[in-house]
Amino acid sequence: MRASAARSPQWPQNWLDWLKIRRNWMLVAGIVFGLILLLVLGTFAYAFATLPDPSRLDVAAGDVKIVDRHGTLIEQRNAQGVRVIPVKLDEISPNLRNATIAVEDKHFYQHHGVDWGRVIKAGIIDVITRRPQQGASTITEQLAKIAILQSPQKSIVRKLREAMLASALESKYSKDDILKLYLNSIYYGHHATGVEAAAEVYFGKHAKDLTLGEASLLAGLPNGPSYYDPALHKEQALARQAVVLDAMVNTGMITSSQAEQAKNEPLNFVFKENRSSQAPHFVDYVFDQLESTYGASTVSAGGLTVKTTLDLNLQKAAEQAVAVGQQRLGRLGADNGDFVAMDPKTGEILAMVGSADYLNNDIKGQFNVVTALRQPGSSFKPYAYEQAFKSHKLTMGSQLDDTSRHFANGQFHDFDFRDMGIITAHQALLLSRNIPALETMQAAGVDNVVTFARDMGITTPLKSEVTTAIGSSEVRLLDHAVGYGVFANGGTRHDPVSLLEVKDRDGNNLEPPKTQAKQVITAQEAYLITYILKDYSSQWNLGWNKPFAGKSGTTNNYRDAWMMAYSPNLVIGAWVGHTGPGNQDMNGVYGTMVGSSVLKDFINNGLTQAHFNVETFKRPDGLVDGPSCAGSATASPSASPSPSASTGSSSSEKDLYLPGTECKAAPTPSPTPSPTPLTSVIPSILPSGILPSTSSSPTPAPTPTPTPKTTP
Repeated sequence: MRASAARSPQWPQNWLDWLKIRRNWMLVAGIVFGLILLLVLGTFAYAFATLPDPSRLDVAAGDVKIVDRHGTLIEQRNAQGVRVIPVKLDEISPNLRNATIAVEDKHFYQHHGVDWGRVIKAGIIDVITRRPQQGASTITEQLAKIAILQSPQKSIVRKLREAMLASALESKYSKDDILKLYLNSIYYGHHATGVEAAAEVYFGKHAKDLTLGEASLLAGLPNGPSYYDPALHKEQALARQAVVLDAMVNTGMITSSQAEQAKNEPLNFVFKENRSSQAPHFVDYVFDQLESTYGASTVSAGGLTVKTTLDLNLQKAAEQAVAVGQQRLGRLGADNGDFVAMDPKTGEILAMVGSADYLNNDIKGQFNVVTALRQPGSSFKPYAYEQAFKSHKLTMGSQLDDTSRHFANGQFHDFDFRDMGIITAHQALLLSRNIPALETMQAAGVDNVVTFARDMGITTPLKSEVTTAIGSSEVRLLDHAVGYGVFANGGTRHDPVSLLEVKDRDGNNLEPPKTQAKQVITAQEAYLITYILKDYSSQWNLGWNKPFAGKSGTTNNYRDAWMMAYSPNLVIGAWVGHTGPGNQDMNGVYGTMVGSSVLKDFINNGLTQAHFNVETFKRPDGLVDGPSCAGSATASPSASPSPSASTGSSSSEKDLYLPGTECKAAPTPSPTPSPTPLTSVIPSILPSGILPSTSSSPTPAPTPTPTPKTTP
């Protein structure tokens, strides 16, 4: 009875009850369907009522205005380029016409403005992948978006307007007219609107004279003019060209053999453009960020005002500093250089100089070395020491053995072929000794250091090898600045930011990309490195007149010379190298020489002229003073049984420790004869400005190690 009573409220007892329930559900479904239909019809009505005049074609679109953080104009360019040269359809190479249709809208001559089959296919794929992955816009819809709607807002209403305008354009213009308007209005990068300007900028010829290889490359650019820029990303541009050629084969426009011949065709780029910009590399970087954030079509639509993080006063100081470096180091083969400045508290890029001369094709001046891969040399060492310190594998007072010996990849030594013997980790980092850095890498754990460097902001692959400690793995200067920013601001990572505010032509704010701060290490752990590196300028005679911590780096054969520096409110970094014709190696250019030329000019002169106030370091609470760990057993077991006499500081010198890791004072050792100063055997061919100062230590300063030897 209880079971029967329990079932009766849940299950209908006869068909009349079932009929009532069904009728109620049908009523609810009818109401819901009616509301949905009303919403759809209302959306269509609104889209139609607010539809722009399809005859209002604006091929020139709108300007993109790039300003600095204070509102000062950096560069104003037409989103479609400052060069617009409209031409007739018969003045455009059939190769380019076919390539554009094949890769963007292969049914262009069959549909009436909207390719519904493509829309359905894109919808299915997007549902399966759960994200927008397939584009379905036809050439006619793209023309409506670029030349009529000119709005970056993404919504269902806008897509409806595109479809309606496309249908209206198809009824007003012929297919050839639409294709001509489209090819004359689309942006190809490098300030070129339309195929004629693009052909002149990229290849120095008319659009009607383009070969299949040239045409297929240009046809692939509108999908991402910055991403596929052959001047900056040639491999990506050629990969996109291959996609275009394969699409032409699939549509029967060319044969497979013609496609292969075009892929192997030599492309003679000229990159002949006129440009007026106060920070061209930074503007290129900003456009890349705009395209990746809002889409290439949004940028092509134009009408944007972009407030960036750049400070033009610091930008001018950075450009001057790079010029000073070229003047002083050019005679040694340094024909290129770069510079970046960031706010470590926010990640905002304050200055960016991507090369010594943007318009100098001999040094590949348009390539932004700030975002390029280069070996950092000894400037990577702080990551290895920090990992060892924070994991309590070592302290700055720990004893390390600076004796040439064998590691995983062979025999290692410093550039001076001299050994200092037992020294502290503090001294080893300050004097940039290689063998102790490798020993530290082993103590901290190679993979642990690699993982930690990624946490600090290094985004490029790092080799799981001990030589990574002395800079054998390539990194980007921009990432490196993020990593040093963690030391500067007390342990928090802020990824690079270039956009502060983006507005469309109607003054609507577009949401800028968001970055999230990450606490990587504690303030106490971060200050351990700062405590050591704040003396780098005085130790190496760099001549800075403001309180910056710093670290240099030089790679094998003097191919790359780096100098990184930071204060609590500014991170700066510079690189010099040789990217022009001939041998890529320089003649004895050390990272410290970058510090005493490029960074010295920026710190001593540029910051003063820009009225930038440098904050001073403050020691956080929670650290313990103590003596170095004299007599501890932290030296590598592989050390020579009779190492060279130490020229380091005595055990009474104070170091900083995390609580519980400090060393106890050692007994006073018996007097021993003073060692022979190592500086007396340094080869006389070494240039001035790379030797550490001997005034800060009671004993002669050891030989510096700006150049890691990563091979035996």
